[in-house]
Amino acid sequence: MFWKKIYKLPITQEDKEWIDNDLAWLRAELGEEHFLGIKTITPTRYFYDRTWDGTEEDAHFILARTMELMDVEGSDVKLEFYTDSPIEMQDGGILSSPADITGKWTSAAGTYEQNEKEKIISIETSQLKNTISLISTIAHEVAHIILLGENRIEENDEFLTDLTAITYGFGIFLGNSRFNYANNNSGWSMNSQGYLPEQIISYAMAWLSYQRNENTAYDKFLSDSMKKYFTKSIEYLNNLEK
Repeated sequence: MFWKKIYKLPITQEDKEWIDNDLAWLRAELGEEHFLGIKTITPTRYFYDRTWDGTEEDAHFILARTMELMDVEGSDVKLEFYTDSPIEMQDGGILSSPADITGKWTSAAGTYEQNEKEKIISIETSQLKNTISLISTIAHEVAHIILLGENRIEENDEFLTDLTAITYGFGIFLGNSRFNYANNNSGWSMNSQGYLPEQIISYAMAWLSYQRNENTAYDKFLSDSMKKYFTKSIEYLNNLEK
C-alpha cells in the first residue's frame, strides 16, 4: 500500500488565511497585469549596481533605485538620517543612550511621515553598515508610500506594509535581515528587524512565486532557516491539486 505524502506549511491556518486575503487585496489593488509581472529582487548587481562604502550616498542611491523597482515616482520624497544607537567610548563607557533601566534599548530601523508638502523617509544611521538591512528598511518605507502616500489605506498597517514590500519582490532582503548580529565590547548581541517572522515571509514569497509561475532558483540567496520554510511552502502549494 502506498501512502500519499502530507505536505505541511510552516505557518498556522489562521496566518495563512490573513496572508492569502491581504495578498489577494494587493493583487486587486495593484491590478492583475502589474501584480503578476513583478519578479523577486535578488542581492545582485543586476538590481543594485554599486560598490558600497557605508555612506549616506549609498542610502540615496538605494532609495532612488528601490522607488524605480517599486514603480513609485519620488520627486517629493525627502531622505533624512537619525541615530538611536548608544555611543561607545574607547574605554567601553556609554556617552549617550536611550536605554531603559535594564540596559536595553529599541530603535526603529526607519520611519515614514508625510505632510501636504512632502513625504519623509528617515533611516537610522546604523543601517548604513549593512546593505541588506538598508535595502530592506527602505523597501518597507517605500511600501508606506504605496499604501498611505497613494491613499490606498487610511490607517497605518505595518504587517500589510511588509507584505507590500514582499509583493514588490523584496522578500529576500526582509527575510535575511530579520535577525542581525553585532559584536561589541560586551560580546555578540542580536536585534530583530521588521514586523513579520521568517515563516510568514517565506510563505508569502512562495505564494507570490506560485501565482506568478516564477522560477524559484532565487532561493539560493535565502538564509538556511528562510530556505527551509520557503521549501516547505513551495512543496505545499505545488501539491495542492495533486
